[in-house]
Amino acid sequence: MEQTLINTRGARIGKLITKSHSVEMILTDGDLLKLEGDHRLTTILCVEGRLWITQPGDASDYILQKGMQFIINRPGAVLIQGQPEGRFEMVPPQPSLN
Repeated sequence: MEQTLINTRGARIGKLITKSHSVEMILTDGDLLKLEGDHRLTTILCVEGRLWITQPGDASDYILQKGMQFIINRPGAVLIQGQPEGRFEMVPPQPSLN
């Protein structure tokens, strides 16, 4: 299923594509996505373009290009921005089989 994402000002900020165990998003024209809450161990996989990622309490910012991934390792708001455009898959932590 594919949905267009709209910000609070009514502007289109990307697309959301729901898959069985992940979500794919497209951020265009420098759009910024804010993930609030605890997303630790969620994987961000850059499928196309380029992404900028920052997370609270981390002195580093991260730039991902096609094929690169980042695993969120801190709680709190994570910011993801297309630089200028990026398509990525967000994969939640997988339950352990123990």
